[in-house]
Amino acid sequence: MEYAQSLFEAITESAVLLDRTGRIIDWNQGAIATFGYHKKEAIGKSLNLIYQQHHPFPKIIQEILPDEKKWSAETRYIRKNGIKGLCKTFITLLHGNIPNKAAALVTHHVITQYKNIETELHEKGEALLLQLQNQIELYYHMAGFLIKNIHENELLQTKLRESELRFHLLAENATDVISRHAPDGTYLYISPSCKTQLGYTPEELLNYNSYKFIHYEDVGKLKKAFNRRKENSKHHTLMYRMRRKEGDYRWFESNIRHIYDEKNRLIREIQSATRDVTDRVLDKKARLRGQQLAHVSRLSSMEEMASGMAHEISQPLAAVVNYTQGCVRYLQNNQHDTNQVIEIMKKAVTQAERAGEVIHRLKNFFCKGKLFKTPCKMNSIIRETVSLSRTDLNASKTKIDFDFAKDLQMIFADKIQIQQVLLNLIQNAIDAMQDTTQSKRRIHIQTKSADINTIQITVQDSGPGFPKDMTEKVFEPFFTTKAHGRGMGLAICRSIIEAHGGQFLINPNTNHHSWIRFILPVN
Repeated sequence: MEYAQSLFEAITESAVLLDRTGRIIDWNQGAIATFGYHKKEAIGKSLNLIYQQHHPFPKIIQEILPDEKKWSAETRYIRKNGIKGLCKTFITLLHGNIPNKAAALVTHHVITQYKNIETELHEKGEALLLQLQNQIELYYHMAGFLIKNIHENELLQTKLRESELRFHLLAENATDVISRHAPDGTYLYISPSCKTQLGYTPEELLNYNSYKFIHYEDVGKLKKAFNRRKENSKHHTLMYRMRRKEGDYRWFESNIRHIYDEKNRLIREIQSATRDVTDRVLDKKARLRGQQLAHVSRLSSMEEMASGMAHEISQPLAAVVNYTQGCVRYLQNNQHDTNQVIEIMKKAVTQAERAGEVIHRLKNFFCKGKLFKTPCKMNSIIRETVSLSRTDLNASKTKIDFDFAKDLQMIFADKIQIQQVLLNLIQNAIDAMQDTTQSKRRIHIQTKSADINTIQITVQDSGPGFPKDMTEKVFEPFFTTKAHGRGMGLAICRSIIEAHGGQFLINPNTNHHSWIRFILPVN
C-alpha cells in the first residue's frame, strides 16, 4: 500500500483519486501545483471544483469506464487564483484493494501553451493559406493577362508581317520610287522601280547618301525639306533635279514624310515617294514659252492695228483741221460768204463722222458687241469656271473655298462673258499670291442675295490686296502692277459687268480685308 501511495505522489503531473460518486479522496503535489488548491481544500469535494463546466463523473465512473476502461477529454479548468487554462483529462478505472475506496484515477496534462501555439499556428496557417490563395489568384490573373498579351502580341506580329509584306509588294510593284532615308539623307531602303527611273539597282544605292545624286542647285532645298522640325507639317512635296546613272538630269517630285521619335521628338526616319515629272515640267515650260510668244504676237498685232488705226484716223482728222483753219481765216476776213462757210463746216463734219466710223468699226472688232443672255445659275457658273482653272490652281498649290447661298435666284446673263470675268479674277488672285506660303494660298468665293432684285459675288484671296490709292487706277487702261501685265483685265471685267446692268467694286486692303465684288441684277 505504501508503495502505491509513493507511486501516486511521484507522478509529476496532476493526479487525483475519485470515489464512485466522483468526489476527491486524494490529491497529489502535481494537482496542487496545477490548480492551486491544497489537498485539504480539495478532498471530499467534487472534481468539478476545478472545471469551467460541469462533468457527470459518477456516470462516467459507474457506466462508461466498466466498458471502455478509460475516458479522456479536453477540459477547461480554473485555478484557485482565477487563471483559466486547458488540459487533457484522463480517467482510468481502478481494480483491487485501493485505499479510501478509490474507484478511478484522474490525471491532467496541461495543454494550454500547446493549444495556444496550435491556435497561433492554425491562425498563421489560415493566414498563409489565404495569402497563398490570393497569390495563386494573382498569379492566375497575371498568367491570364500574360497569355492575353502574348496572344495580342502574336496578332500584332502577324499584322506587322502582313503590313510589311503588303508594303514590300506595293513598293516592289509601284512605278513610283519608294524610299526610306536616315536623317542625314542616307538610303535605308529603295524600291526596285529605281532601276527604271534612275538606272540604278537598289543594291547600288543602299547606304549611299541621296544628296550626291541631286543637282547642286537643288541640294539646299532638299536638305531643308529633310530637316524640317515642324511636327504639324509631316508631309511635304518638293521638286528637284536628280542625276540618272547615264549622267543626264531629270526633274523629280517627291512626297516627303517625317517619322519622329516619340520620346525626344527628333526625326527618326524620312520616307519618300518619288516620280519623274520631267515631261510635265518641260510641257509647262513649253506652254509658258507659247504664252510668251502669243503675248508678243498679240502686241505685234496690236501695234499693226494701232498703226492702221492711226493711218485711217489721221486722214479725216487732218481734213477736219484744214477745213476748220480755213473757216477761221475766212471768218477773219471782213468780207465772207456765209453759205461758203457753212459748206466748209459741213465738209469738216463729214470728215469727223468718217473718223468716228473708223473708231466704231475698231470697237466692234475688239468687243463682242450684243450680249447673248440666257437663264443661268451663278453657283454652277462658278464651279464650271473653277474647273477650267484647275490646272493653274494645282500648279500654284492654291485652294478654293466656296461659300454659296442656297436657293440663289436665277440670273439672265451672257455665260461666256461672266466666266471671262471669273477667270480673270482667279488668275489675278493666283498671281497676287506668288510670294505667299503655299499652305496659305486660298481663294474664297462667296455668293448671296443682296436683295430680291440682285445677287452679289465676292472674290477674296490671301494675297496683299489693293492699296487704297490704287482702287481707281486699276480700272485705267494699260495700268498694271505686273511685270508682264497688259493693264486691261479689270477694266474689261468692269465693262462686262456694267454691260449686264451691274456694279463692279473693290474694297482696299484695310485691316487685311481686301476683296473684289460684282453685283448682277436678277432680271
